[in-house]
Amino acid sequence: EIKVPLNLPKNEDIKKTKGSVGNDMKRLDVTVWEMDKPSDLIQEWWSIDDSERSARVGDPFGVVMWPGSILAAKELMKQHYSSPSKSALTNATVLVLGAGTGVEAQMAALCGAKKVVATDINPLTLKLLEYGAKNDDRIADLVEARYFDMFSSEPLPPCDILVAADVLYNPDLANQLGRRLHEAIVRSFDEGSPPTKVIITDSQKFHGTNFLEELVEMQELNALFKEGHWEQLKWETQKLESVCGSGVLIDEDQVYDVDVRVICWGW
Repeated sequence: EIKVPLNLPKNEDIKKTKGSVGNDMKRLDVTVWEMDKPSDLIQEWWSIDDSERSARVGDPFGVVMWPGSILAAKELMKQHYSSPSKSALTNATVLVLGAGTGVEAQMAALCGAKKVVATDINPLTLKLLEYGAKNDDRIADLVEARYFDMFSSEPLPPCDILVAADVLYNPDLANQLGRRLHEAIVRSFDEGSPPTKVIITDSQKFHGTNFLEELVEMQELNALFKEGHWEQLKWETQKLESVCGSGVLIDEDQVYDVDVRVICWGW
């Protein structure tokens, strides 16, 4: 029997999604909670003006699992277990921006992170995320679901690793993520800490969302890295095959292949 926590929509609106992330050598199971039929909510969001969206709908995209979150989870696991001591995430503080249902947040905790701060701006998303983590005894005390608006004046919460998966669905948001990425990396250098490790994924690739090209500060940061013979921030493409996920604008789940661009830096 699926028990839905208080203050969440009625049972038939929420589904429990279980999956396994990894390869033939190592796999880890995750369970997330997402809206079963998000199409009405998302169609309403697309149909109204920007000025009405926050008040009427909020951000509806975090209530379902996206391909980018699966790839981010795979990358976290790969980086952790491919490191010489298999300890890349051990005792790390991981910050997830736009965490959605929390696939990548759960994976970070399962790989040994000391603390995972999983942020979003949608109250329903945060409830789903928190419920999924709290109902897994392996990570119940490791994942904190926290409200954080990337457009606010608040500084980023401290972190050793920054993750953002499939949050680049308009140019303004993409550029703001780029600014926050710049903030995290520069802050680590200013504090004399190891550079903040980064995983950014994007399966949608909307026009105008390549913040590495759009933002002057990111161009300047890469120029400094090039001058100092450091690894530069760059997109690479990976294919995810047979992804099973919500249809978003239709009710039935869909199975599909998708090319996902990813920035994996600092590892």
